[in-house]
Parts: sequence; C-alpha cells; structure tokens
Amino acid sequence: MAGTDDLKYAYAELCAHRPQYAKAEAYYDGDVDEVFASDKVAKMLAKSHLNELDEVNFARIPVDAVANRLHVTAITTDSEAADEEISGLVLRNELDEEGPALQRRGCSQGDVYLMVWPETDEQGDMLGVNMFVNSASTVRVIYDEENPLRKKLAIKSWTFGSGKDQVIRADLWYADRIERWLWAGKHNGRQDKWEQWAGDGQDWKLDNPYREVPFFHFRTSRPYGRPVHYAAYGPQALINKLIVSHAATVDFQSLPQRYGLIDPAVDQSGMQSDFDPDFPEDAAGDPEGPLNPSQLRNDPGELWMLQGLKGVGQFDAAQPDVYLKPLDRYIKAMSQVTGVPFTLFDSTGDAISGEARQEAKAELTAMVEAIQRSFGGTWAAAYQFALRILDFDDVTVKVHWKPADQVTSSDGWATIEAKIRNGVPREQALVEAGYPPEIVKAWLVNLDDDAELQRRVELLATLGDAIQKLGSGVALGAVTDQQVATILDGVLAAAERTDREVTAGG
Repeated sequence: MAGTDDLKYAYAELCAHRPQYAKAEAYYDGDVDEVFASDKVAKMLAKSHLNELDEVNFARIPVDAVANRLHVTAITTDSEAADEEISGLVLRNELDEEGPALQRRGCSQGDVYLMVWPETDEQGDMLGVNMFVNSASTVRVIYDEENPLRKKLAIKSWTFGSGKDQVIRADLWYADRIERWLWAGKHNGRQDKWEQWAGDGQDWKLDNPYREVPFFHFRTSRPYGRPVHYAAYGPQALINKLIVSHAATVDFQSLPQRYGLIDPAVDQSGMQSDFDPDFPEDAAGDPEGPLNPSQLRNDPGELWMLQGLKGVGQFDAAQPDVYLKPLDRYIKAMSQVTGVPFTLFDSTGDAISGEARQEAKAELTAMVEAIQRSFGGTWAAAYQFALRILDFDDVTVKVHWKPADQVTSSDGWATIEAKIRNGVPREQALVEAGYPPEIVKAWLVNLDDDAELQRRVELLATLGDAIQKLGSGVALGAVTDQQVATILDGVLAAAERTDREVTAGG
C-alpha cells in the first residue's frame, strides 16, 4: 500500500520547515557560517583559521530576555487529588527542568511540542503518563483547513541508520487512530516507497482511545511560531562580518607601517655594512652586532644616512572607530528591531531612572505577557489531557506565572504612591505595577483604609531605596553580599512582624 495523501503532505511540510528551525538554532547557539563576497577573502581567512572564529553572539540575548521571564510558579486545579497527581506528573517527567527548557526552545525556534501519552507494561496496565518534549524538527501538527483551531493530525518522524541501511519512520496521530509508516532507504520525494510498519508485533494501525491528538503545540504566534530573535539575524550577520574582518586585519592595523621610497638614480655602491648572510662565516652573524656595524644609531646628534632612498614615512595605525562605531550601531539596531531594551545588550551605559527603565521595558514586557498567555493555555490543555488519562474528568487547570515585570525600585514605588495619592484606585495601581490581581486582593483584604496601604507603600519604597544603596556598597567593597543578606533578612522579618501586629490590631 502506498502512503496516504495525509502522510505525504505532512512529511513534506515537516521536511520543508526543518531548515528554518536549524537556522534559528544556529543563530541562538552562535554557530552561523559567514558569507563572504569574495572567494579570495574566504580563502585568506580560512588560511588563518579565522573562518572558524567563535562569534560574539548578541542574537541569543532577545531569546534569553524573554525565556528568563517565563516562570511558572504553580499549576493548580479545584481538586486536591488532581493537584497531587500534577505534582506526580512533574516529578515523573522532570518538568521542573524540562519545562523551562521547553519554553526556551519555544522562544528560540518559535515552535516546540509536548507529547502526552500513557506508558503501559506488557499486560497493558498503566505505569504512568509520560510528558515528553519534542522538537519541531521531528514533530509537526497539521491544522484543519476549515477550522484552524482544530488539530487535524500530527506527524512524528525520525531517521536511523545511514546509506543503504537508512530507515525513515513516521507515525500519524489522529483523534481516533494512529498510523505507523516506514520508508527504507533515502527519501528523494520522487517516488512513493512508504510501507505500513508493524515491526513491534502490533498492527500498523492502532486505536486512539482518548479521542485527541496527544501533541500540544507551544508557539510564539499562530498558526506556527516565529523565533523571538528572528529580527536579529541580519544585525548578527553584519556583526560577525565586522568581527572576523577586524581579527584578520588587526595585526597590520594595530601598529604603524613604515615605508621608504627608492631613488633609482642614487649610487648604492658604498653601502657601509659588509654583512652577507649567504657567506659561510656570516651565517650566524648579527647584522646589528659589533662585527657588522649598522649605519643607523640612536645616539644623540647622530645623522642617519639612508642610501638608495629619497624619502621615508609611515602609515598610521587604524582608528578603532572604523570597527567599533558600526558594531555599536548594529547592536543598537538589534535592540530596535527585536524590542529588547538596549541596556540588556550593553550594561555599561549611563544609568536611567526607574520610570524610564519601565518605559524601555514596556515592549519586552508585552511580548513576555503574550507568550505567557499562549504557553499558559497549552500547558493547561496538556495537563488536563494527562489528568483525563488518569480518570480525572471535567478538571480545570490553571497556570500561575511570575509577573513579567514588577516595580521593585524606590522610583517605581514613589510613582505608585503618587498615583494612589492622586485618585487612582489602589488595586489598579498595584496591578499596573506588575503584581497579579489575586495577590493584590489577598494583600488588600485586611486593609480598612488607605492610610494603612500608604504606610505599606512607603515602607516598600524605603526598602527599594535601601536595597539599591546596599548594592552600591557591595560594588564598592564596603559591605559583603552575606552582610547585605543578613541585614535584609532582619529588616524584612521586622516588617512582617509589624504588618501582622497592625493587621491584628485593626
């Protein structure tokens, strides 16, 4: 039996998009091949091994800036028993480690998949539910043409062996069945050599008892994602070229080059040094040694006689700005096109105020929040499916995220204080500061008046200012990290005691 239309289409789609995922990974890892306009230049750099120079990789910064802000703080349901099962799923599948890695790959490649499927023993008894990360290079979900919100099928394909012994395996996962296929040899796309595969003793077509495609698609946009650092490809390629070119010329341009202009009309028969490196007795001699006195001495008042030359000079060393100015400009361009604050690319610049810092991070914060919504819905769907396999029906999973950004500086808390003082509802002001609504409500539940909230806000503003100053003290060596930690532990403990006393007294 030849392969089905679904199989041929899904496999072609999977293969067609593999290069873009490989490119995204290469730019994130800093392993991009340089493109040279001249073959001669390429050969010259290869001769010096500069074509293998490790890159100064700025393109990974946008990915890390987003991924480092994606922290799942909790996954909960309205059932204690289901919550315990979720804890077991996390432990069994090492999701404390695999989860952040999945999210980072989703940011760096745009797409990544989580497969959720039960593991059974030889008797068919369930051992548990596996939740495994799958690369977009091996898995692709195909969406329904009429309803793009519905998964039509998913293909998972992998290759083993090489040459004549190469084998391609491909499984198609539908909501009602699983089809297993094999292609022996190298796939050339010009013929249909797909065969049904039942090499493990089971039928080539298996039933899907859960009536859902078990691959969950984490994506940065729809229907398929785009790498967070996609816009950084161009600037990074130019940065690579600048760095390689600078490395190739630094030996010649870091020091001045001297030259002399020969006068062909000058009689050179009276050269003063009789040093002859080809003469046997002079083979080990030094042309500037006492036996071969040089006509050039650096004693005061000496006159240098340069026979055969009518002029001398030097080419000055190249100015560093020839390379550094374009480099800085391309880094700034990378910040502009990716929406990541320039301070994350260059932390050595002038410090900016808290409000200006918040404004600079606004686009990044919005990007993180959008990905939290997308990834959060996918996490919830994956856990709900895993719980359904474990016989927990009609359970709603909620994913809790660490806020994409929070006000922590003294300037930021001063701004919140000013908003509340000028009539902004206190709950709204705190939510705008980056604190989740449920946390704000829990914080405000025991507050009877705005005066107590004002006291707490002022306390936080004071603590924020103190933390900044203590950080400066650590940088100057006036205090150690351990001493700062001890001080803050004591202050925070005292603040918590005072808070409890005030709340109890109210």
